[in-house]
Amino acid sequence: MKKVKCVLIHGSGMSGITWNPLIKHFPKNWEVLTPTLPGHGKKAPKPNNLEGLSSWLKKYISKEKPMLVGGWSMGSFLLQNTINKYGKMGIEVVSFINGSPSEKTSSTPKKVLEKRIMNYFQNPIRHITPTLNEMKIFWKREEIDSIIKTCKNTDEELLKNLRWDMFDANFGEKIKNFPAPILLMHGVYDKINPLNQAKWVQKTAKKSCLFEFKSRHAPFTKNPKDFAEKMVKGYEALS
Repeated sequence: MKKVKCVLIHGSGMSGITWNPLIKHFPKNWEVLTPTLPGHGKKAPKPNNLEGLSSWLKKYISKEKPMLVGGWSMGSFLLQNTINKYGKMGIEVVSFINGSPSEKTSSTPKKVLEKRIMNYFQNPIRHITPTLNEMKIFWKREEIDSIIKTCKNTDEELLKNLRWDMFDANFGEKIKNFPAPILLMHGVYDKINPLNQAKWVQKTAKKSCLFEFKSRHAPFTKNPKDFAEKMVKGYEALS
């Protein structure tokens, strides 16, 4: 049986603990790595922007040599940025988990975006509370507390830089020639990253497949077993 190495990248302000309940549901021949990104849970990190994190991720992928790399939310855009800059790096399948780019760049004025970012940092926990509430079924209390602690301690400058860098990048223009097959895992009720963006990626990318989940921004919270099984199924179909 072929051994498969998989890397899962968490979202903004969270940690590798995000994926804990999924790991036991992958087949025995799968090795699932869940790193915590630099600056998450720590102050004054280096690197402290999208370019720096992409360089870090490139080194991590080069060291671990995974077949599948999945990124959730901000982690998806970090992954896209890394591949757009450095190429496939031997990855067989890439997974966007509620982190699909839109066809057109945002027309929201910079002042409005700046206000949204300032509101976020007034109470960062408030913005991950819906996901934390969905985690209550399968995550242990200490796991949720750990994620909350990471969010509170994540470097503010890093997150601000990531927001601005992602607003300025046009990820959608790269999808038509994206060098790896794309496994789309998407919650149908997500208002942060709407389902129509994943459907546009599915239609535009050279090779892709889409699994829809009856969830919001974090499709792995409702049924980790089902999520893991569909990720395996999608990898096998695309690799």
